[in-house]
Amino acid sequence: MNVKDLINKDLINLNLKAKTKKDVLKEITKMINADNRLNSEQLYYDKLLEREKQFSTGVGYGIAIPHAKTDAVKMPTMVIIRLSSPIEWQSIDDKQVNLVIGLAVPENQGDNTHLKIISKLSMRLMEDDFRRDLMKAENKDDILNLINLVFLER
Repeated sequence: MNVKDLINKDLINLNLKAKTKKDVLKEITKMINADNRLNSEQLYYDKLLEREKQFSTGVGYGIAIPHAKTDAVKMPTMVIIRLSSPIEWQSIDDKQVNLVIGLAVPENQGDNTHLKIISKLSMRLMEDDFRRDLMKAENKDDILNLINLVFLER
């Protein structure tokens, strides 16, 4: 998987002022749409909301990975958002979230792309050093370099 196709600087926001989960999901949708990666902004947003109703995407450690697989998405996309203040996300560890990694995958790419991205991310997010580096990255280039590490074969 080519990380350059998955994420770019326009898909990173290191200081989002948001008060709710819905605010963050709207921002993810807006960012992906602005990068011309959606067929339908509303359908993608609705799918994110639907996914959150099924089970919270708050994975713990102050991180959430909201995601949707839908025909509304043109190409696999990742968004990284660091919040200016933590917000409630109903995370599995009951901690508030301050880092959000949004994912969008086209329906026609099947489960393979979707699961591959989430699997690789989840493995790296279990590492204290990696989480700390994401939380403390000073700029978008630092984030891109860290995300590149996720997809290097181990």
